[in-house]
Amino acid sequence: MKYTAYQELDFHNKVRTLQQLESKLPGLIHSTSPQIDSLVIRTSGSKLRALSLYLRNSTVSQFRTLVDIAVIDRLLTKGRFSINYLFLSLVTNQRLIVTVYANETTTLPSLSAPFLSDRRFLPSAAWLEREV
Repeated sequence: MKYTAYQELDFHNKVRTLQQLESKLPGLIHSTSPQIDSLVIRTSGSKLRALSLYLRNSTVSQFRTLVDIAVIDRLLTKGRFSINYLFLSLVTNQRLIVTVYANETTTLPSLSAPFLSDRRFLPSAAWLEREV
């Protein structure tokens, strides 16, 4: 499949964005993968909230919208479920998928739980987490 010059430039920008995130967050990111239509980051459940907080508050990435949470049952004994958090940056017009692997007994932190103030971390997460 041939890509246009714009698609290739966009892909290189995504690679650069992922490299910047990896260099700034070495302990939070297990691996990254640029895709043609999105960025993919894999992390652990214990680091999900810290990574999401950085992505939301970063002036570079500005992934402030949680669009969806999707779960894939991979039918494996270890890391059976793949939980995918889909973020959108309205400023850079990029999509980011944060993937966490879990099994039946794994508890993941909520992204809708309030912090010290009454503001929610990611308001859309409340409904999405309820459905998952």
